[in-house]
Amino acid sequence: MAKGFRMKKIRVLIYSPERIPFWRFPLWLVEEIRREFPSLEVEVNFGDRPLSELIGSAEVLVSGRLRREEFLMARRLRWVHSPFVGVGNMLFSEMVESPVVITNSRGVNAEAVATHAVSLSLALIRGLAWAFEKKKNRDYDHRFFTEAFLPREPQEVVAGVFGYGEIGRRVFRRLKALGFETVCLNSSGTRGCYPFSSLEDFLERIELLVISAPRTPQTQGCIDLRRMEILGGFVVNVGRGKIVVEEDLARALKEGHLKGAALDVFEREPLPKESPLWEIPNLIITPHIAGTSPLFWRREGELLKENLRRFLEGRPLLNRVDKRRGY
Repeated sequence: MAKGFRMKKIRVLIYSPERIPFWRFPLWLVEEIRREFPSLEVEVNFGDRPLSELIGSAEVLVSGRLRREEFLMARRLRWVHSPFVGVGNMLFSEMVESPVVITNSRGVNAEAVATHAVSLSLALIRGLAWAFEKKKNRDYDHRFFTEAFLPREPQEVVAGVFGYGEIGRRVFRRLKALGFETVCLNSSGTRGCYPFSSLEDFLERIELLVISAPRTPQTQGCIDLRRMEILGGFVVNVGRGKIVVEEDLARALKEGHLKGAALDVFEREPLPKESPLWEIPNLIITPHIAGTSPLFWRREGELLKENLRRFLEGRPLLNRVDKRRGY
């Protein structure tokens, strides 16, 4: 090697413009990566500059967002890693047709999301949405819970988990352990699940629907009024907001086609203040916090560092996204 020659470092750009501090890529993790991977040039930006100005020479991008016009500015990009699960905003045609690899953080928050989903499920069948509403009015309405809404026990409710990935499998096991008869549905009908083509048969079988599926052209808007009427029970959504038609959900709850619902994800986020969902008493709303946990960034760091090792060694990356399927 010629005197003074140094191998050029691989440039890794961490772009994290999230407005909520918890979801910004932590500086302690940036420093860990720099220490453990001295062959990388790691740059972090929290949105002070547009991504389009920074992405040009990056070979690796760590970010939950990437627009088409930004991607077209990337001259050397080989791999995009999202610290989150959903990557739908990245799947424009140029990305899908390119050799750039996308990985996501599937499984990192699965424990937290599954716990949240089961908590919401129990809250619904025990009528806690009604209890929260009555508490606001200091209404100690015992008769309501023995006449209008009789709280249920798990063993008398058939639960269905829609989406049988990392989160769905955990939800399934927890519900089953609590005494629910539990069935599942996924795209292909593998692992003993109903196939998506049998969605209505699945809904006829169950009373509690827990959605943990990704948003795809197939799943978007698939839980509409007609299918809510088939279900007739409870809906919990910790998957993607656009799977459930919110206008139909509001109507189904108001007209009694559903007994209750709980949403952690929405068609539009933040949920607009003018949304009619805020006024529905038997609807529990949580602000997309199902994945929140003190353990999130530690788990995310372990996944990212393992994939950086694999990237440098030319080995297959974990959590590689099928860009045509969208997950």
